[in-house]
Amino acid sequence: MKTITKPLLIILILVLFNHCEKDTIVTITDDNFLKALTEQGIDTNGDGVISTDEATMVKYLKVDNCNIANLKGIEAFINLDTLLCNWNKLTSLDLSNNSSLNFLSCSENLLTSLDVSKNNALNYLLCMYNSLTNLNISGNPALKYLWCAKNTLTRLDISKNPALISFYCDFNSLTNLDLSNNHELNYLRCNNNSLTSLDVSKNTALIRLTCSNNSISSLDVSNNHNLFFLWCATNVITSLDVSNNNLLNRLDCSNNSLTSLNVSNNPALLFLECGNNSLTTLDITINTLIEYANFASMPSLYKVCVWTIPFPPAGITVNITNSPNVYFTTDCRK
Repeated sequence: MKTITKPLLIILILVLFNHCEKDTIVTITDDNFLKALTEQGIDTNGDGVISTDEATMVKYLKVDNCNIANLKGIEAFINLDTLLCNWNKLTSLDLSNNSSLNFLSCSENLLTSLDVSKNNALNYLLCMYNSLTNLNISGNPALKYLWCAKNTLTRLDISKNPALISFYCDFNSLTNLDLSNNHELNYLRCNNNSLTSLDVSKNTALIRLTCSNNSISSLDVSNNHNLFFLWCATNVITSLDVSNNNLLNRLDCSNNSLTSLNVSNNPALLFLECGNNSLTTLDITINTLIEYANFASMPSLYKVCVWTIPFPPAGITVNITNSPNVYFTTDCRK
């Protein structure tokens, strides 16, 4: 039986060691991604590569604005809680192996594909300013913040996201939104879409609603008693009842088809913009906290009832441009 010489044994050990080392190396194909990881000290032994042991130690990763085109290798960061990769050149992002992920911000990339289907612990998803045509969030029941504005989405199902608090989907191409299962929603921004209707009757916790620049013909906010901010300008709304919204602080309903507007139950109003409608009269007698009012582009408006004359008093700005017939009076008798 032949004995193994000492030099041969050393060679075998080195080969075996080298093979084991290669097995632990994370494959990273984007040099800028590797550079960013190295600069953040994730390459703890300074060997110029990232091992699986090094990757699994990382819980917070910020690689914003690093000119990264590919995050291949992110799948090895299995304990990642927070990933910030904004302002890069990513076209796709698959996080299906990062099951611990809680916070993801990947805005201002070139994303056409985003896979978060296995991230059921995800609370925050910020993917604004991309080119997404589809976004599947049915596997993210814990999602609280979803900001997907400035994409090219035509549909979005949020029925499996009952924990949603803040939802920004503005500047997409959405034609419908079903919010009936989102009872915790506080902040909704769905302006600049293609919506023809919007039902917020189940969203009683709503504080801020921005739905401007759509084609909405009717908006019922009678159940939204906590509403503080309502921006519904540039739609085709013919009637708007804000009598149940006595906490309302800011209202913009300009550029609609309103013939009347009653703000007598909104004493907290600071900002009122209702220009370019078909109002003939308006009573703001009790709205003494107003700081700015816009009654512009309403030639039909002839009387605005106010609490003091002359109006406006110091500290209040009123715009009546292209409303040549308007006058202010404290006499609000018919």
